[in-house]
Amino acid sequence: MEVTPDMYALQLEPEYHAHADVPYCFILDDSYHVMMAGPSGGDDPLSHLYLADSATDSLPRPIDRVVRALTATWRSSRAATLASAAVNELHVTVAPLHGVEGRRIAVFIKRNERP
Repeated sequence: MEVTPDMYALQLEPEYHAHADVPYCFILDDSYHVMMAGPSGGDDPLSHLYLADSATDSLPRPIDRVVRALTATWRSSRAATLASAAVNELHVTVAPLHGVEGRRIAVFIKRNERP
């Protein structure tokens, strides 16, 4: 039997949907502006949280407030550390990233597990 690209794509499709629980991720600069978001493709699962006047490089306001609270101590002398909180039906985790251009903030958002 000859394998065609169409057959291969059909074989991968169930595997792709199995990973639908991958958290949505934002990379922010030190001023809390969104530099990157993903995974790319598809609709933003947080689109219902944005207001009509939201800036394109900002987090939804409920998420922004939590991220700022979780990272508030990062500006003090304490070392930046991983932190998490629950917001409505979402689990938000922040992690510091360090690179040649300075610190960045990784924000991972995942729906809370339902019992």
